[in-house]
Parts: sequence; C-alpha cells; structure tokens
Amino acid sequence: MTQEQAPKMSAFIPPRLMKLGAIANWPNADVPLGAQVNEYIPELCKVPYDYLFKDDPVAMAECTLLTWEYIGIDLLVLNTDCYNFEVETLGGKLSFYEDHIPDVDCSDLFIKSAADLDKIKFEGFEKSRIPYLVEYCKAYKELSGLDTVPSFSGPWSIAANLYGMENLIVDAVSDPEFVHELMGRLVRDFLIPFHKALAELIPGMQGTTLADAIGSPPLVSKELFAEFVAPYAQELLDSYQANGILKYNGVWGIAEYEGEERDDFVRQLIKTEGTLGVFDPDVLLVGPEYYRKLADEQLAPLMFGLSTNILQDDTPEEVAASVKNYVLGGKAGITPFLMFLSNIAPETPIINIRTAVEATHVYGAPGATEDTPFEPVGEVESFEDFLRAKIANNEEGYSFAWLEKSEYSYLLP
Repeated sequence: MTQEQAPKMSAFIPPRLMKLGAIANWPNADVPLGAQVNEYIPELCKVPYDYLFKDDPVAMAECTLLTWEYIGIDLLVLNTDCYNFEVETLGGKLSFYEDHIPDVDCSDLFIKSAADLDKIKFEGFEKSRIPYLVEYCKAYKELSGLDTVPSFSGPWSIAANLYGMENLIVDAVSDPEFVHELMGRLVRDFLIPFHKALAELIPGMQGTTLADAIGSPPLVSKELFAEFVAPYAQELLDSYQANGILKYNGVWGIAEYEGEERDDFVRQLIKTEGTLGVFDPDVLLVGPEYYRKLADEQLAPLMFGLSTNILQDDTPEEVAASVKNYVLGGKAGITPFLMFLSNIAPETPIINIRTAVEATHVYGAPGATEDTPFEPVGEVESFEDFLRAKIANNEEGYSFAWLEKSEYSYLLP
C-alpha cells in the first residue's frame, strides 16, 4: 500500500467513529459503549485460541473486526493478549491452549531470587510475539482503515507474573527493599525502553492502556498499593508525559475503602489514570452517584465497567436495568462518560450483549431519563448467518483463510 492509497474503511465503522468524536460536545452527546472481547472472539468465531493468539495475526485481525461489527458496540479495547507480552519479551515462559487464552508458566518463574534481577533489561523483541503484534496492527489497519492500540500490563501485574504473586506479596512485607529493587528495575531498565521501542515499531500508535488487575485491592492491601503499586505505575506514566503514550487503568477495589480513605484512593486513581475508570463490583457496591460526584470534582472523564457475571448470567431484562442504572448515573455530570462491558465471557448470550448495546443507546442519548421507554431486543441474527452474508458480500476484502481452522469451515466456498 502506497502513502497515497488510504486504506478503505469498513462501512460499519464511520458511524461509530462519529459517535466517539461527538463526545467532545458533552453533555450534548450520546454515551459510547466499549467492551473487552479477547476471550469472546475465538469462541464466537469457533477458532482455537492458540491459533489466533500465536499463529495467525491476520486471522486475529479479521476475527476481531467481524466480532466488533456483529455485536454492535462502539469501541473495542483489550482485544489481544494484554497480560503476557512483557513477560514473554523478557524471556519468561508462556503456555498456549486451544480452549483459553495464553498464560504465564508459573512453574518455572523468571525471577526466583535477587540473583536474577540482572535479567531484567530490554534487549529487543526477538524472544516475544511482538512481531506477531506488529503484523496484527498492520492487518487491522489495512482491513478497517483504523490504527489499533494494543493494551499491556501495569508494573505490579508484570512483577507478579515474573516472581509469583504470593512471593511478591510476602516479600513486600518481609523484604520490602528487595521488592522496591525489583519494581524499580522493571520500570527503569525494561518497561520504559520497551514502550518507547514499541511506539516506534507500530505505526499510528497514539497511546495504550496499562491494566493492573493483580495490583488491585483486595489482591493487595491498601498499604501495599500505596507503597508498591501506585508509585511505580506513576513513574512509568511520568516517563511518557510529553507524548502521552501510556494511560493507566484496570484497577479494582475501590469498594474496599470507606469514607475519606475511599475519597483519597479515588483521587489517587484519577491522578494516575487521568480519568476515572470504575469496574464492577465497585460500581455495584458503592453506586454510580458517588463516582459521578468525584469525577466532576476532579474534572475527570468517567467510565463504568459492567460485571462479566451480570452480562453472562442475568436475564435480558435484568441486563437492561443494570445498564440503565449505570448510564443514567454516569452521564449525569459535567465530564464525558463511557459505558463499558468488562470482559465479555465466552458463553455470554448474544441477546444479553445486544440488550446492553441497545440500553446504552436508549438511556445514553441526550435528554433520556428514568422514564424513557425501552423496547426489548427481538430475535438476533446468528453469527453463522452474519458470517455467511459477509462471505457473500466481502467489501472489506477479508481472506477468510481462518475458516479452515474453524468449526465454520463448511461455509468456505
């Protein structure tokens, strides 16, 4: 593709981009809906996980875009393997599976003692799937016309995968000097050069989000979060302050705090993230109004993540009620609001996903209120029928080569 040939944009994308762009007119804008779909993609497309996450980046790009179009959300995030690229780049061992996402092999930890700390250094991407990731990003742009931004891990989550979560927590109490040394080396000697090199390698990489689920209360205590998690995340973010490559999100545990301590923790998250992203059970347990108030106080954009369990296990009527509550509470403020579906689980009914999409559209519209009527979602086209139509009218130019690995192989011409 020459510089003069701009990639063709898929027809379903422009309306969603317009919706995302219109948020600059807040509060006179619709609430966008995002989702994490990295486990849902292989299940929906009926393709082995290891094939998509390791062997074929073009297939992953095609399946990602087909999933995005089919489920109807506005914004996809966390659509690749977001917790393992850094460990793999350092030389840690990963295990790949046909039926679930890859994971670090903790039977042979990369860091076993202080003697291994010298192994923490950036030496390029030869040991990892970063070349796969680059090809994925290229294919994604060629097929959609959009740059995609991969997501990665926060420093504490990486350290837990390198040294073992229990080891890390125990030593944070019994040998804090060692843990500070580990975290400092991880940030300064590896993560800062890792992300700078990656930004140069992936064209169009404007920014990325760091998820730090393992560094969230109650997996770590409030004291450990304050001493070991937040400072090193902030140091990593500060190293990119000029170009804004990194953003920090994916922290849970706000509901573990109470009173002024909770307020201080939320303000700390806003300082670190630049926004306020709140995920269930924290929204469910505390209520959307609390977070809306603090987001307005700090002039921070707000996001609520709906529970995976609610989306998967509740009835469509219950899903609609939960989304209604979150959207109406979240949008009732002076800063923009984004609704989010936290990790769509493999067995989530499509009727529940489409209900969440429609409820966000209805109650996220400017002027929508508690009394705005909501019509239940009718019968949803099967993914097989959707796929059959896409094959017959392949405007995007998908290869559909991955169908040979899929249970939908019978749809091949």
